[in-house]
Amino acid sequence: MPTLQFPSSDKTRTELLEDALTTAGKDFDAGNFYLSKETLDRLTEFIPSYRDRMNKINASQSHRSKEIRESSEAFSLMMTTTRDMWEVLRRRINRMNEPAEVLTYYELPLDEHTPKPTSNAEWYALAASMIDGDAKAVAAGYAAMKNPSALDLKEALEKARKEKSDISQADREYDMAQEVLEDLRAKADELISDVIDDLRYFLRKKDVPSQRRIMRSYGVNFKYLRGEPEDEMPEEEVE
Repeated sequence: MPTLQFPSSDKTRTELLEDALTTAGKDFDAGNFYLSKETLDRLTEFIPSYRDRMNKINASQSHRSKEIRESSEAFSLMMTTTRDMWEVLRRRINRMNEPAEVLTYYELPLDEHTPKPTSNAEWYALAASMIDGDAKAVAAGYAAMKNPSALDLKEALEKARKEKSDISQADREYDMAQEVLEDLRAKADELISDVIDDLRYFLRKKDVPSQRRIMRSYGVNFKYLRGEPEDEMPEEEVE
């Protein structure tokens, strides 16, 4: 036997509600009353607010995705600038025959091994150490870093931190929008149940195939077994 399928996503909920509203309006004009006037009025009132909230969720998702992408790009630039600064510093020390102890200003190991940070927090800390270390090295009489400079790294670090903060804000906005939509989902499910109950009541005297054909025109879906015909025999009992 075919099984009635309730929608489980915002998209399918909206499609059923809008189909029900459109079809009911046409049926009312033709003198076919398969929904109560109360249900039709509730559909008319509810759908715009539900659609508007879905649009806001989609906009919030897009904004969040944009912030994540921008944060990833900014963080990648900060890592690249930090790595470049390490390499330039090591080459400068060798080229200018500076003591290896210059590395300690930048909190780098004396063996000149490249640091291998394992978390974002470690990358932020290393970048900050390179910026502070350059100021200490300059104060001790050594040349300031160039290409990239400490200022280049500072700008990259500040941008990475800002973009990270923007993600947090976008997350909060998305979560708040989801909370509002969750309340509307419950109301949508209740209204969908009322639509189906109305259809079952007003169609109760029609044969089963006709009932289901009309219900499908209102956006209601049925799940059929493999090979099962979609038009049932008229003598079947109404579920």
